[in-house]
Amino acid sequence: LTPDGHPDKAARLNNLGNAFRSRFECLGDLGDIENAILFNQQAVDLTPDGHPDKAARLNNLGIAFWSRFECLGDLGDIENAILFNQQAVDLTPDGHSDKAARLNNLGIAFWSRFECLGDLGDIENAILFNQQAVDLTPDGHPDKAARLNNLGNAFQSRFECLGDLGDIENAILFNQQAVDLTPDGHPDKAARLNNLGIAFESRFDRLGDLGDIESAILFNQQAVDLTLDGHPDKAARLNNLGNAFQSQFHRLGDLGDIENAILVKQQAVDLTPDGHPDKAARLNNLGNAFQSRFERLGDLGDIENAILVNQQAVDLTPDGHPDKAACLNNLGIAFQSRFDRLGDLGDIENAILVKQQAVDLTPDDHPAKAASLNNLGSAFHSRFDCLGDLGDIENAILLNQQAFDLTPDGHPDKVLWLNNLGIAFQGRFDRLGDLGDIENAILVKQQAVDLSPDGHPDKAACLNNLGNAFQGRFERLGNLGDIENAILSKQQAVDLTPDGHPDKAARLNNLGIAFQGRFDRLGDLGDIENAILFKQQAVDLAPDGHPDKAARLNNLGSAFQGRFDRLGDLGDIENAILVNQQAVDLTPDGHPDKAARLNNLGIAFQSRFDRLSDLGDIENAIFIKQQAVDLTLDGHPDKAAHLNNLEIALQSRCDPAGISLRKSPKI
Repeated sequence: LTPDGHPDKAARLNNLGNAFRSRFECLGDLGDIENAILFNQQAVDLTPDGHPDKAARLNNLGIAFWSRFECLGDLGDIENAILFNQQAVDLTPDGHSDKAARLNNLGIAFWSRFECLGDLGDIENAILFNQQAVDLTPDGHPDKAARLNNLGNAFQSRFECLGDLGDIENAILFNQQAVDLTPDGHPDKAARLNNLGIAFESRFDRLGDLGDIESAILFNQQAVDLTLDGHPDKAARLNNLGNAFQSQFHRLGDLGDIENAILVKQQAVDLTPDGHPDKAARLNNLGNAFQSRFERLGDLGDIENAILVNQQAVDLTPDGHPDKAACLNNLGIAFQSRFDRLGDLGDIENAILVKQQAVDLTPDDHPAKAASLNNLGSAFHSRFDCLGDLGDIENAILLNQQAFDLTPDGHPDKVLWLNNLGIAFQGRFDRLGDLGDIENAILVKQQAVDLSPDGHPDKAACLNNLGNAFQGRFERLGNLGDIENAILSKQQAVDLTPDGHPDKAARLNNLGIAFQGRFDRLGDLGDIENAILFKQQAVDLAPDGHPDKAARLNNLGSAFQGRFDRLGDLGDIENAILVNQQAVDLTPDGHPDKAARLNNLGIAFQSRFDRLSDLGDIENAIFIKQQAVDLTLDGHPDKAAHLNNLEIALQSRCDPAGISLRKSPKI
């Protein structure tokens, strides 16, 4: 009804645009934000330079572009948001009552672009402008808490990029102040509690202080409880609460935590309508929770669900969206986990494919680049373990090294990248035997341990892996100091791992392997007793269906065989055959370790034949060792050993009197 040229036309267009934006923020209808931008743009275009409302209308237009960016992830929108918000700030004189609000909005726009592109200049600007907004806002002002909250979020984002503890301390400080200034019943109380919980979780992930994760769960739970059913942020807060439960699960191993994580993340997904901009992210997080439970319990249904929902997350994320790479990366991790369980080469091929896509989509200066490189390296390493292709382990080392090089000193992930780089060096050493590789493995794994303060959640993992490297060098050079260090490091890893932790069994298994290594060298019966003790505990802690159950049974069988070879107790070789058979039965056809486990079972049958001369045992030994040979590809590093073991079994059947002169090497 307002004709063109009317002096109030621009003001009314501005108000109409704001109304459409408000409805968009409530309902999420893209048509509303399109209209908001259209009418706010017309309002700006009709407002002459120098008009007292020019800055306000530029500010509103910038907010509208920001809102559409948050929905669609189009970089052009965030560029426009920054452009118009910056113009609004520049046109607002110092001392103006809206200066702080416009600085705040500009800071938010820089923060959003940082979250997308990872440019440190953007997060520096976000902190700068949000800090100015806070400083210009007097105590008692109704927006003080909101601006403190935004400043805290900006500090947290920089912490996640650089790992500077001062940033997460500031994040908690400002988010806590924001919560304290927000009265009960205020509509933003839940949002600020949610952000405070996220900050505590971030500090927990860095330092491992259980008080922090307890605070995170407390504040996230309060945020959920204060959020009414039907509220547009209910799903987001459930999702964040699920993340906190999952973090506590990773530290303590309490199954109740991962059950809670899956429960609330599923609720978050169910509450998020199709077409919602966060649907993909919540599916992605739910997939991660299913994967965590799979790694603990080994239920194939969980990894199937993980792949299903991670794939949905990828499919729902448009090309060019800032979260596309993260969703691809997590889908790749899920494929790799299923490969580790079932040995299907298609899964590791898919893992490498989608992780490579994640790397390619992540700019070199993005804070997630190092993590993507690290994860791709892990996939190449897994394929190397299966096929033995040297190109794969070369790629693993290259990618892990790049991840390490991209990560600044002090960053919380530096320890992880060092640890994984060391594992890759050790993998190449195991194949080629180059002492330089095991020296590098020990060097970087030791650095990882040294960088992990006492109480750090990854300290035990780093000690465990360092112990593996010392053991690898011991097996090559026979230096007793190395096996002593291996046992020491692995024992510390076990001691630091609480009962119920998902990695407790793996670390007990590795400690048992170290004791057996020393037994094989020195023959001390106490060592083989410890080996059997710890390996048995590892087996007992692995529930039926767990992906590592077969490996641990295989290792326990090796320990029983070792004691039988020393003492000749038939009970030990009976146990060796029993658990080796279970290991073989639990290993699916096509699994990369199937041949090795068949080989070890064949050795156990031959050992009983050597003792009792039962022809059924040597027939079983030959049959099983032949399967091991047939499953081992030409060029595989174990091919020669498996052929040698089969030859010994065949000779034993022909010349039973001479069988005691030769021993079958164990794999």
